[in-house]
Amino acid sequence: MRLIVCLLFSSHALCEVFHVPEDCQTIQAAIDTAVDGDEIIVASGVWREQLDVSGKTLFIHSESGAEDTIIDAGHQGSVVRSMSGDGIVMEGFTITGGQSIQGGGIFVSNSSPTFRSCSIEFNTANQGGGVYAVECNPFFDRCIFSFNSAFDGDGIWAKLARPKLIACIFFGDSIGWQSGEMVSITDTVGPAGACCIGSACVLTASVACWEAGGLYQGEHASCDDACDPVCDEDVTGDGVVNMTDLLRVIYAFGFCP
Repeated sequence: MRLIVCLLFSSHALCEVFHVPEDCQTIQAAIDTAVDGDEIIVASGVWREQLDVSGKTLFIHSESGAEDTIIDAGHQGSVVRSMSGDGIVMEGFTITGGQSIQGGGIFVSNSSPTFRSCSIEFNTANQGGGVYAVECNPFFDRCIFSFNSAFDGDGIWAKLARPKLIACIFFGDSIGWQSGEMVSITDTVGPAGACCIGSACVLTASVACWEAGGLYQGEHASCDDACDPVCDEDVTGDGVVNMTDLLRVIYAFGFCP
């Protein structure tokens, strides 16, 4: 298994494995020491750190899963920052306690990191309480977004970015984007259909749409005109609210059948 991981992350098969805290006292120290293709295994506990994984190609994972392995920034900035490169994989962490102008939990720019089986919770920012993504394509696999807060995008705020989420869960956290790009939300099973999140449309399966706070338009429904604004007052559907609509309402006064 280790050989397979090495081959995926490096052109050579001999990868170093760093254990935290046995080999390095902190996660950041292990990141700084490791070279591309190495593996970092983190013991359970609360790690009060802010991580910078920029420019690295590493596999960083916990021994015991997200519930027992917590990275807490103590409201001193973003918990995880990735400013370049696209080889980082982080798996099995709770990312919490982040507070920043952009990206309380995770700040991603010009990189495409992967976060797998992570819980991103209780982070705050002006934009992107959980994640702020700019000019990048981060990937989130089976992650949970909960209790993050921001003026724009409690869960994720994207600018010139196309985050991809597979089988993620959103507990009230919103997704938003500043410049027209789409967030791709997919479930692991089920046919895709149009999902309206605010005024935007993404193709996804029903469960993933509902978890992201969207309105599902049905299996195989196209995004073409699926999420156009609806004017409830336009009774006749002619695109104009006028006396004809009022007369229709007056004529229909009474109990609906």
